[in-house]
Amino acid sequence: MAISCGCKSNFNSSMHATFFLIILLLSTRACCDDHPHASKGSNCLESERRALLAIKSDLYNSDHWLSSWTGYDCCNWSGVACDNTTSHVIMVDVHYPFDQYVSYPDKSKVNPSLFKLKHLKYLDLSSNNFDSTHMPSMLFSLVHLEHLNLSYANFDGLIPQQLGNLSNLRCLDLSTCDWPSSLWSNDLSWLSHLTSLEYLDMSCANLSLANSWVHQINYNSLEYLSLSNCWLQDAAGADTSMIELNSSSDQIKGNIFVNATRKLKHLDLAGNFLTKILLIMGSLIHLEYLDLSWNHVSGGIPLNMGNLIYLEYLDLSDNSITGGIPLSMGNLIRLEYLYLYDNNIIGEIPSSIGNLTSLTHLDVSSNKFYGCIPSALGNLVNLEELHLFDNNISCQIPENIGRLHNLSDFDASMNNLTGQIPLSLGDLCNLEYLDLSENNIGGEITNLLDDFSKCSQGSKLQYFVMSDNMFTRSISSSLGQLTQLEFLNISFNSLQGNMTDAHFSQLANLTSLDISYNSLNLILSDDWLPPFHANLIDMSYCHLGTRFPSWIQTQTTLRHLSLSRVELYGNIPSWFSDFIFNNSVIYLDLSSNNLNGQIPSSLSVFMDLSNNFFEGTIPLNYRYSGEVHILLLSNNHINGCLPAFFCKLTMLRVLHLSNNYLSGEVPNCNDLYPISLNSLHINNNKLSGPFPSALRHCDELVTLDLGGNKFFGEIPNWVGRSFPSLKFLRLSSNSFDHVIPASIGSLTSLQVLDLSFNNLIGSIPSSISNFSSMVVKQNYTDLLYVRSYHQAPCAFVNQLYRCAGVVNSFKDNIIINAKGSTNDYTNALSAVASIDLSNNNLFGEIPKEITKLHGLYFLNLSNNHLTGRIPENIGVMKELESLDLSMNNLMGGIPFSLSDLYFLGSLNLSYNNLSGKIPTGGQLSTFNDSTYVGNKGLCGAPLPECPNDEANHSPYQAEDDDKLERVLDYAIIVIGFIVGFWTYLGVIFIKKTARITLFRMVDNMYDWMYVHLSLKFTKLKLKWQEKSLST
Repeated sequence: MAISCGCKSNFNSSMHATFFLIILLLSTRACCDDHPHASKGSNCLESERRALLAIKSDLYNSDHWLSSWTGYDCCNWSGVACDNTTSHVIMVDVHYPFDQYVSYPDKSKVNPSLFKLKHLKYLDLSSNNFDSTHMPSMLFSLVHLEHLNLSYANFDGLIPQQLGNLSNLRCLDLSTCDWPSSLWSNDLSWLSHLTSLEYLDMSCANLSLANSWVHQINYNSLEYLSLSNCWLQDAAGADTSMIELNSSSDQIKGNIFVNATRKLKHLDLAGNFLTKILLIMGSLIHLEYLDLSWNHVSGGIPLNMGNLIYLEYLDLSDNSITGGIPLSMGNLIRLEYLYLYDNNIIGEIPSSIGNLTSLTHLDVSSNKFYGCIPSALGNLVNLEELHLFDNNISCQIPENIGRLHNLSDFDASMNNLTGQIPLSLGDLCNLEYLDLSENNIGGEITNLLDDFSKCSQGSKLQYFVMSDNMFTRSISSSLGQLTQLEFLNISFNSLQGNMTDAHFSQLANLTSLDISYNSLNLILSDDWLPPFHANLIDMSYCHLGTRFPSWIQTQTTLRHLSLSRVELYGNIPSWFSDFIFNNSVIYLDLSSNNLNGQIPSSLSVFMDLSNNFFEGTIPLNYRYSGEVHILLLSNNHINGCLPAFFCKLTMLRVLHLSNNYLSGEVPNCNDLYPISLNSLHINNNKLSGPFPSALRHCDELVTLDLGGNKFFGEIPNWVGRSFPSLKFLRLSSNSFDHVIPASIGSLTSLQVLDLSFNNLIGSIPSSISNFSSMVVKQNYTDLLYVRSYHQAPCAFVNQLYRCAGVVNSFKDNIIINAKGSTNDYTNALSAVASIDLSNNNLFGEIPKEITKLHGLYFLNLSNNHLTGRIPENIGVMKELESLDLSMNNLMGGIPFSLSDLYFLGSLNLSYNNLSGKIPTGGQLSTFNDSTYVGNKGLCGAPLPECPNDEANHSPYQAEDDDKLERVLDYAIIVIGFIVGFWTYLGVIFIKKTARITLFRMVDNMYDWMYVHLSLKFTKLKLKWQEKSLST
């Protein structure tokens, strides 16, 4: 360069000399920077070392996890590698080490110095947090890259097409499922340039508009392909360019492509929107991993799936696959994982499954399998997990299940298994999880527990669930030897006998104990110290028969305690209120015992103290450690007023205080209101005052029962506007007066309206026809959602509250008077529809609009002052089971359409002014005279016959019947004579003159008979018409 410069000009040589020296110095410095520090024993180029340090400086917390990046020899730094010949850095691995740091990293950025590492072949920036920035453009100039990992690095935006410039890439990982980023692409054509690509993972990138994704991937060298959770749709043109895996009629419909070579070993397309499977025949013979779960694949499993003989992992779960398991699946002898759960697969589990002797995990749960568990499953000696739950499998568990000595997880719950538990099941000493709940298995479980306790290395059983079966007899004390047991549920069986502290002696790891709904007798000493600290204890419907057990206070981690109907008696000890508060007990059920004294002063999320003998007043200030959702204190002897403290429970869903001795007015709640109330029962107390104004703010109410109190005044107009979700309204047996507000028709969700036994006046508002939930028949599947304390949804299903994580349940109820009796509706409450306005002072006519309520079951308008007629089209209310219109002033006839009510089981029309003949037919023929008594104008069965009916049977009818009988007799005689005459004179038919004479005589006789018979029938017809008009 100096020579060249010097040859060009001699002008101002000193100036040129100066420039030459400067350039020489810079060149020398550059050369020094680009050479290793030989004197210091380093092979690292100084410029690249500085670039690495610059990269480190912009990475979060790098001083800790890149602490080795010191000194001059960068080639020996952690995550760095250099070329042995050129000393250029060819590998940089700066992925964030989650194995050392549990939390996500704070913000980092890609330093521009990365551009200086032009010889990089391996770059890993994964698991850092690049703060939703775009991929840096400098990456696309690193043309020597063979390995690029940007996974979980929180990059965002469009995936650049320039990635296709990196033609040497063998591994590309852009997966980003752990970050809420939105990498996306509508065009993957750049992938076609990556001819050497062996590994591609773009999981969780948004590829929903990449319609040609199937054709744009280069499969020449591809062995690993993961496009899970990419919002992939069925690829355009795949139907014409791909050959289907199975051309038979039962193949899976869809577009699970693979236009691939024989090299592909791993294919993951889980969590997309694919509906079809299309595969080139023979192209996947080396496939080892196939995941098509969480798609919308329909149809049957392809028969040719059995050709993938190298398959080790197959997941088709969470689709809509139908049909059965093809026998060809038995060819997959290398298969270790088979997941088919959550589909609509039907049929028996084929015995060919027994050929899959390499299987370690088999899950066919939540399908429609039936038949028996094939004994061939006993061949799967390597099986560790077997899930058969939620099917229709029957028969007994096969005896050779005991051959599966490696089995650690066996779940066959929610089936129709019968018989007894095979003895060989007790030989499975590696079993950790066993769930056979919700079947019809009988016999005893003592032998099973004994065998588990005899395992040479000790039983590993942690989860033992046998609930909802038909087990009988006692429980062996060997239960107490299962030292690893954490979860025990044997509820809802017919177990009996005694359980003592020996049954729990070594259960130090027990966290959940449920022995409820059996006939077990618990004999536990007063000073018993449980070896465990449980989160859940449920002994409901067993027998304790003691005072409140003191050992409860040792359970410092308890969150769920249910001792319903265990025959506890006496006072609740004073320490229990502190126990509830200090331990944040979530669920407490002490209902249906013989407990008395003062109720506890602390609340839990769910508290049921109903059906006891608690007395005294409700504490003015409850203590509670969290939100209160359900509080049940009904059927006790509680007195005093309803404290204003309840106004503060803004998350309270259910409050039941019925059947106590509460008095006074409901507090006004001036500032805070229980705005989350779904169900309020304060019926059958001595509460008084006007309609509670605090309820105006409870717009989530579904059930409101104020019946059986002393409330008075008018039903306010705002009732119809404030309760948009109200389904059950009961205000009976109070002293409400004034008219029924027309706004009540705004309660369109109402199914039960009971205003009986009040002092209401005026007419029945026609707006009741707006009760749209009474217009159609209701079913048992209605859902109402609320929120639990931890923001997970609680469902109100058929009046059954279920809150996830709280492990509680509650059935709502309402009292309905119908069919002459009073019933408490619980299970069928969501389907019932009833109106009861009886025992008031209502007047006017029954509104015709009431007949629009076609889904109404019970209608009671009795004991009022109603006038007018019964609506003629009342027969369109087809669901009516009970109709009571008695003790009014109704007039006119009974509509014939009543006979169309085929479900009508109770009818009372007594003591009105009805008249005319009682209709017959249908259910009306089943009622006795008490249905119609007190209506002087009614007649006909079952009452005495109408007067005109008696006249119809004398003497005209008898006379006409006699005449008709005589005419018919004459007609028969004449016809007989003609037949005999023809037979007798048949011989003269051979003469023409005789034949003519005979036919003329017969013709004249026919004319005479026709005229006389016609006259007789005409006279009889006229007389019958006169009789019908007179009646």
